[in-house]
Amino acid sequence: MLEQLLLFAPGFVLGLFMSAVLAALGVILRLRDEALSAFSHAQVAVLGAMLAAIAGWPLLIGAWGLAMLVAVVGLWLIKPVAAVASSRHLLVLLLAWSACLLLADNHAQARLLSASAVEGQLLLVQWRDVVAHGVVGALGAAVLGGVSKALLAHQLLPWLPGAPGRAHALARELAVVAILATGALASGIFVTLALVLIPAWSGWASARGLRAAVLQAAIFGASAHVLAFGLALVLDQVYPAVMIVVLALMAAAASLRRKTLGR
Repeated sequence: MLEQLLLFAPGFVLGLFMSAVLAALGVILRLRDEALSAFSHAQVAVLGAMLAAIAGWPLLIGAWGLAMLVAVVGLWLIKPVAAVASSRHLLVLLLAWSACLLLADNHAQARLLSASAVEGQLLLVQWRDVVAHGVVGALGAAVLGGVSKALLAHQLLPWLPGAPGRAHALARELAVVAILATGALASGIFVTLALVLIPAWSGWASARGLRAAVLQAAIFGASAHVLAFGLALVLDQVYPAVMIVVLALMAAAASLRRKTLGR
C-alpha cells in the first residue's frame, strides 16, 4: 500500500490542487449561469490535446492553446449563428466532440488520448507534470480572482459607474479556459464538470457570502478527492467513477444535514 501511495503521489497532489480550484471556479461560473461553457471548454481542451499529440507537441500547450483560441475568437465568429450564449457553447461542444471522434477514428495517438479524456491521467502523471499543470492552474486562479470582483460587481450592480472593459473580460475568459483545460487534461472531462457543478450547488444554500461559498466549495472538492483517490486505490476501481459517486453522496449528505438542521 505504501508503495502504491508513493507511486501515485504526483497524481494525488495534482488532483487535490485541481479539485479545490475547479470547485471554487464552479461558484464563479454558477453566478453567471455558465455551467455549459465549462463543458464546451473542457471538450475543446481535449481536442487541442489530441492535435498536440498528433503534432508531437506538449499536450498542455495544445489543450490550453486551442481552448483559448475558441473562447476568444471562435465564439465571436459564430455569434451571428447562435446569439444566445448557451446556444453558442452547445454548438462549440458538439463541433469539438465531433472533431474528437474523427481524430480518434483516424489516428492511434488521438484514440489513446480519447480514452484518457474520460478517465483522466492522474495515475500516470509525474512530478514534472504536476509542476506544469499546477503553474497553469495557479496562474488561471490568480487572474480569475483579480478580475472577477469587478466583473461580478458590474453584473449585480450594472448602474454603478466604472464598468470593467474588454481587458477584464478577456483576462477572465483566459483564466477560466486555463483552469478548465488543465482540469480536463488531468482529471478527465466528466470529473472536471462534476467538480464545477456539484460542490458549488451543494454549498450554495448554506454559504453566507461569496467568499464563504468559494471556500466551502474548495474544501468540498478537495475532501472528495482525498476520499475518492483512496477508495479507488484500495478497491482497485476507476478514479473518475469513484470521484463522481463520492461527490454525489457528499452533496446528498450535506443536503440531508441542512434539512435536518432546518437551514
